Amino acid sequence: MCNWYLEVMNILLINDYLEGGGAEAVFRYQFDLLKSDNKVEQFYAYTSFTDRKYYTLAYTYSNRRKRELAAFLKDKFYDFIIIHNYCGALSPSVLDVLAQYKKQSGCRIIHYAHDFHLVCPNRGYFYLQNGIFFNFKQPPAIAEFITKRLDYRGIGYSLMKKIQWIWAYSIRKKQKVFDLVLAPSDFLTGQIRQGCPDMVVERLYNYCDALKISKTSETLECRVTLPYSVETQCIASLRVIVEKNKTMRLVYFGRIAKEKGLAAFISAVRTSSVNFTLTIIGEGEEKPHLQSLISELNLQDKVFFRAKLDASVLFSELLKYDVYVLPSLWYENAPLSIVEAATLGLGLFLAGHGGAMEIGRICRATHFFDPSDPADMVEKMKVLYNDFVNDALPKANKEKLLALFSKDVYVQNLKKYLTQ
Repeated sequence: MCNWYLEVMNILLINDYLEGGGAEAVFRYQFDLLKSDNKVEQFYAYTSFTDRKYYTLAYTYSNRRKRELAAFLKDKFYDFIIIHNYCGALSPSVLDVLAQYKKQSGCRIIHYAHDFHLVCPNRGYFYLQNGIFFNFKQPPAIAEFITKRLDYRGIGYSLMKKIQWIWAYSIRKKQKVFDLVLAPSDFLTGQIRQGCPDMVVERLYNYCDALKISKTSETLECRVTLPYSVETQCIASLRVIVEKNKTMRLVYFGRIAKEKGLAAFISAVRTSSVNFTLTIIGEGEEKPHLQSLISELNLQDKVFFRAKLDASVLFSELLKYDVYVLPSLWYENAPLSIVEAATLGLGLFLAGHGGAMEIGRICRATHFFDPSDPADMVEKMKVLYNDFVNDALPKANKEKLLALFSKDVYVQNLKKYLTQ
């Protein structure tokens, strides 16, 4: 095995997309971190989500992507291949290429799991019944999911997910190509270990760039360096005087999707007697529906939208709010947005399950709610507001966050897994 400190390693990173959501951010910053000491290349199907095209049969097994990866690997030698997401655009066909390459070269294959796809056809680990989300409690057997709807977009999508998963993992056992699986939370790690007991699975928390921010009691001074740029680093500095008033300013930032639970949350808390506003920052397919819902409920003076912001601008913007809310209906894997919000001094109001609860507890969150229960959301909102007006919202222990989510710790742990 190569010694990180004595040899330059050849590493290939693979992902469905270069740009998009949280998984793509990890894919890009991992590339930047590794290439400082090694020879690193990337392989991906599309630049962004907007470039993707749907081919029904290709989703289950893409011969095109198989040929492309095989051609890319020809006459190349890598010590490690780290494959992130692949079942969306690349398809499990690329695992056949990696198995052959591994046999010929002795390369070590590491899977960086961002979701539950190894143990469930639905990467979000949920199914729908009469339009209602239900989370699986443990890795489901085929008999448990075969008759369930696994995609809210339609029966066709649900069927293709089942075909892909059963063929790739249950019948062909393509996951055996992985020497190691890394997952970004104990919750996700535990679920994969339970569903794949023969695989080596380890937890590796992603790093939080917001931890660079320093804070005093009267003034917040924010100095942010974007992690994705090599030649150019964008640094934003600002000072914000924090003025607390009786209006509790909630904020959500991230992808606007149905499983994030925003529609259910807005519908529930509109009846609350609490004085609040909610700002939603981001983009996604659910945004038009939310805009219509807000208009229908006459909440234009309560709920506001802002477009997706770059990291430096986002961190500055978040200093204007009091509480970060994450009402996800699905479990979440390891939402780094919680760490970012806690680092910036915001209170936390979170769905009480899965990775959201795990990361929330690390950040000393105490206000959790059931995102499927409107009455619980309203009641817990009152408790949250009472702590807000009394300045009793718990604050994160930044030393603990640095010990788990800092860039240095992430690099150290990643090196450990590459050299062990």
